[in-house]
Amino acid sequence: MPYPFVSEDSAKGWFKKWQDACEEASARVSPIEAPKVEKQPIGDEFDWEMEIQAIVDSLTALLEKEGEKAFESKGAVMLHKALPDHEALRDPEFWYWFATVPGRTLVESRYPFKEKTQVDLELEDDEPKTPNYLPGRNNFVGQHAKEVLFFRLWIRAEMGRLVDGADDASKAYEYARSGSVEFWRSHLLRVLYAQHRPFLQAFVDFQFPGPDRDKPRLTIPEIRQLAKDLAKACANVSVELLDRNQSKAFIERVWTRTSSARAWVKG
Repeated sequence: MPYPFVSEDSAKGWFKKWQDACEEASARVSPIEAPKVEKQPIGDEFDWEMEIQAIVDSLTALLEKEGEKAFESKGAVMLHKALPDHEALRDPEFWYWFATVPGRTLVESRYPFKEKTQVDLELEDDEPKTPNYLPGRNNFVGQHAKEVLFFRLWIRAEMGRLVDGADDASKAYEYARSGSVEFWRSHLLRVLYAQHRPFLQAFVDFQFPGPDRDKPRLTIPEIRQLAKDLAKACANVSVELLDRNQSKAFIERVWTRTSSARAWVKG
């Protein structure tokens, strides 16, 4: 069944018009029109409009009931389970459609516009700045969908799930449920080494070693330093050949030999 998509140019043009309308109104307003939706005639049958709307409704309820942290961790699993293994998921322009059409209001709810307080205004420079009335554009379009909200949720669950079989089905997504938005976006989804699933999971094991995976091992400055050093170290290693245990040993070695000392000096 054909799946819907919005071209990158169309999505960017739509966002620019929406942004201009908000600046003219000095407030967040609804877009004047939706971007142009097209159909890609490939893939198995799936009622995209109906099923995606149901997913959006469930994610909206989760955000309203449990807040942003649960939305990112539980929502990733919820979205992944609801979507089929389909060609559409490998097309960035499908995700642009997801975010700009059925998911637009949810993106807005996830990133509401916050008026600046008087204290904030007094601390600003003399030169006035245009407020950011909208969520960042990358939540809707750009960078091959890497930062699009719904792709970010899906890929977190896709890379975090256990594909070699989990004895307990409830633990199949245990890696996807650990860590903050910042941890996933900055130290996993944006870096090349995390494209190898065993290495990504070893990194989660390293940072969240406890049984409940709720307490990080390193501080924010420390994990940032480790991520930088891993990126350099992986340039000379075929990460895709490492299993999870080998990956974890490699991460421990980089932390012990380089990152820990650098983080301590900076601190």
